Amino acid sequence: MLAGNKMLGQHKTDIKNCLQVLNEAVSNGETFFIKVHAAENLIYHKHTSGLEVQFLQLQKAAPENFIGSARVLARLNKQYPQKFHRYIKQLENEFTSGAGIKTRLTALESLGKLGYKTPSPQIINYADTGTGGFKAMARWVLSNNKSLALENRLSELLLSNEINDYRYAAYALRFKSKISAQTMKRLNECLLRLKQDDAARVYVASCLFVHDSAKERPRSKALLLKYADGEIGQQYEVAEGLGIRGTAMDIPVLKKLLANENTDVRVAAANALLKIFLYKR
Repeated sequence: MLAGNKMLGQHKTDIKNCLQVLNEAVSNGETFFIKVHAAENLIYHKHTSGLEVQFLQLQKAAPENFIGSARVLARLNKQYPQKFHRYIKQLENEFTSGAGIKTRLTALESLGKLGYKTPSPQIINYADTGTGGFKAMARWVLSNNKSLALENRLSELLLSNEINDYRYAAYALRFKSKISAQTMKRLNECLLRLKQDDAARVYVASCLFVHDSAKERPRSKALLLKYADGEIGQQYEVAEGLGIRGTAMDIPVLKKLLANENTDVRVAAANALLKIFLYKR
């Protein structure tokens, strides 16, 4: 629900500044996926002018732009099935026959984010035997069918001792609109067994904060905010979590992140602030 005129008026300059951060990142982001993240946030906020032409050009400009551009173009065309499925097909092709492991994993992640759920033999195989993140990403795709059993297969990885399993499982589960009580139990168990300096712990903390009950959320927010002054990847994850469940109480933290020297952190913070300013949260 859109915020009232009073709140919009109070934060008019802030809203303009956040949109400027996103637009500048699309144009001048240091890496291509910073451009992608900024564009996806602009799409969410319905500021899409010029994005399709820009990303069609970027997709043709360099091979390394292909997957991210396809993801942005798919989001832009969600309401146009023929065009949407054209870009989904591009991502399918990159997953099945892309050059290199990183390319295939990134394509699979993009399919997961776009709600893809086709249980192809290759995805089923990765879900059973994948390594280096492929197992979690494949199980994410399969769990998009909204089957409790398939969500349980994804959340099983939170109990794994392999960092790529529990890190990517927590990351994937953060994108879910809701999760089961069993998955919440596993998130808490995972958090408790990980040391504070475990590189994946912030992803578990972020996911827990996003899905916690209103009663428990102050506790999980406190856990997440311990990373607000951490490394760049941790700061980014804090902003991403607050972008889903943050409220007006989190504006000071987010404004500090908005002033971060890292563009991707600023992009995530700008998106979170816009959600607070533009919607009653």
